[in-house]
Amino acid sequence: MISGIRPRLVAVLLTIATTSASAADPGTDALLDRLARPAPETTPFVEVRYSALLTEPLVVAGELEHRDDGALVRRVLEPYRETTTLLGENVTVERDGSRPRSFSLDRAPELRGILNSFGAMLKGDRATLEQHFEIASSESENAWRIDLVPRGDKLRARLARVRVDGHADRANCMTMEEPDGDATIMAIGVSDRGTLPLPLEREQLQSWCVQAGAR
Repeated sequence: MISGIRPRLVAVLLTIATTSASAADPGTDALLDRLARPAPETTPFVEVRYSALLTEPLVVAGELEHRDDGALVRRVLEPYRETTTLLGENVTVERDGSRPRSFSLDRAPELRGILNSFGAMLKGDRATLEQHFEIASSESENAWRIDLVPRGDKLRARLARVRVDGHADRANCMTMEEPDGDATIMAIGVSDRGTLPLPLEREQLQSWCVQAGAR
């Protein structure tokens, strides 16, 4: 159960942390400074999962919430309803028709490292973030990008890279690439999958992520 939830938690933390990033200054420090944001905050998303085990991409839509009490919530609204809540050391997953499931971060020490890292991103704390990830950023005329590459072996076994594409004062997409080539792309601030390019091919969607802010 825990291993299946890990990618969702990374998505929650990183997306909330980068929803309103500004690229006025292309430097990594300046960009991270602008990632810090106060609670409460709610952001819609559409997430597309690409896997060699799937005949077509899996698409879900919902919203991400950063609450006043520090909780981080990923709420899937379509095509099913499921809520994942991170509060302190505890994670709870609630899905319609099923009993709630909970676990402590004591059972997943590498996940605690992820949470600490993205909590640091919410605060614009580069020093803490760099304990777990190598950070790089770049900017073109119309877009900016952040790349996070895991440092530890346990994290690298599950996550090859996290990429965030943005424009002006917001992030467009977050991409999580896994060691086996599978990937999840989350379009941030998007509530309708019809906004995304069809068909939902991976390269086409990634191109949309880069260009979205320029349209």
